[in-house]
Amino acid sequence: HLAYLPSPRQLRLRLSAYDVSAEVAEAEMEHRFKALEAILGDYFVGYGEESVAGVVARMLTERGATLACAESCTGGALSSRFTAESGASAYFVGSVVSYSNDVKVNVLGVRAEDIAEYGAVSQQVAEQMAEGVRRVCGADYAIATTGIAGPDGGTPTKPVGTVWIAVATPEGVSSQLYHGGRLRSVNIERSSTAAINMLRLVLTKSSDW
Repeated sequence: HLAYLPSPRQLRLRLSAYDVSAEVAEAEMEHRFKALEAILGDYFVGYGEESVAGVVARMLTERGATLACAESCTGGALSSRFTAESGASAYFVGSVVSYSNDVKVNVLGVRAEDIAEYGAVSQQVAEQMAEGVRRVCGADYAIATTGIAGPDGGTPTKPVGTVWIAVATPEGVSSQLYHGGRLRSVNIERSSTAAINMLRLVLTKSSDW
C-alpha cells in the first residue's frame, strides 16, 4: 500500500505491507522503492528522515563550498532552515534580509532603476539579489527570494503568492517564478522549500564542479 503524506515542506511517500512475511515484505518494498525513485526523477530527495535542506547541506559540505542567502518575502525563514542543520557553520556563511528596497539597493547592489521599472518582485531584482549577497558574503553559492507572501499586497499582474527565486553560482545566475496561494505562512514555507530545492537541482546537475 502506498500512502501520500503532504506538507508545505515536502511530500512523503510511505509503503506498507500486510499479511506477508517480513522477508517477502522487505524484498517487495525494496523493489517498489526503486521503481518509485525512477518515476520521481529529479523530485526524489531521499529516504527516511532525509530533508531537502539536509541533502543540500551534505552536498555543500562534501564539496567544501559555501552558501549565502538574500531574503525578502521569506524574511529569514530560508536561512533558518540551513542553520537548523547540524554542522551548518561548515558551509553557511550568512544572509541579508533585504525586506526594504533601500537594503536591496544599498547593501546588495540591486539597481534602483530596475526596481522602479520592473518592481521589487521581478526576475531582474531576484537575480541581482542573489549575485549581490554572493559577492557581499564571499560565498560560492547564493539563493535569493522576493515575492508577495500576503494576504495583502497583490495586484492583478502579481497576485499574492507570486515569488521569484534566484540561485547564483560560480558559473552564473538562474531564476524561476513560483505561484503560491493566499496563506502567508504557507507561502513563506513553500517558497523556502522551493528555493532550497532549486539549489539542490543546480548542485545535482553540476556534480563535477
